[in-house]
Amino acid sequence: MIGIYRILNKVNGKCYYGSSQNIKKRWSRHRRELNNKTHINIVLQRAWDKYGEENFIFELVKTCKKNILLEIEQKYLDLNPEYNIGNDSSGGDNLTNHPNRLKIIDKMTKSIKDRYASMSDEEKKLKYGKPKELNPNWRGGKTFCKCGNRINSNNNSCIKCIDRSGENNPFYNKKHTKETKKIISESKIGLYSGHQNIPILIDGIEYKSAGEASKILNISMTTIRWRVRSDNQKFKNYKYK
Repeated sequence: MIGIYRILNKVNGKCYYGSSQNIKKRWSRHRRELNNKTHINIVLQRAWDKYGEENFIFELVKTCKKNILLEIEQKYLDLNPEYNIGNDSSGGDNLTNHPNRLKIIDKMTKSIKDRYASMSDEEKKLKYGKPKELNPNWRGGKTFCKCGNRINSNNNSCIKCIDRSGENNPFYNKKHTKETKKIISESKIGLYSGHQNIPILIDGIEYKSAGEASKILNISMTTIRWRVRSDNQKFKNYKYK
């Protein structure tokens, strides 16, 4: 029988919701572990010890298809039943709201440290020093770029080493519109470059730099520098001092 069930405390009305693809089998396991004081849910275990088995009812809440079982269970968990430690039907987190959370974490940490300390150097090397294909995290050597930078295992190179030539260039075979060119040109007006400290003469007037000339004449520095270097006699009045 597939569905949602409830373990209800007849004395105070508090309950535990669960789901199973075999409810009767799950109930038997709950009773066995609770009576043996080995149930993983310490909240439910404490209530069982306090009130006794005779004060709890195991009842079917709703039957449903297997593919929507967890979805239906979540609706009941959202009611915040008092004896449920985890509130996610997909399971996994029975620690966050556990009353002995810190003790459990300390116990787990100590257990890991003790186990590691008890291992010989050879055992540590055998277990944790697995090279290449023997390492479960091995990604075929693709976690590093040819330049040495760390990269995602799905990439072949870092962003600096990506081949952007020819068709690999995202702007390949494309052109800026006139509007875009105008915006780029205007954005460069007043910007300084490596020639910022070189005085420049334009129509006989000296400017301390191409940047200053750009601001005053409202001409981009790129255009000014091009005119200075141009062989066109039309711009012979543009030159560095």
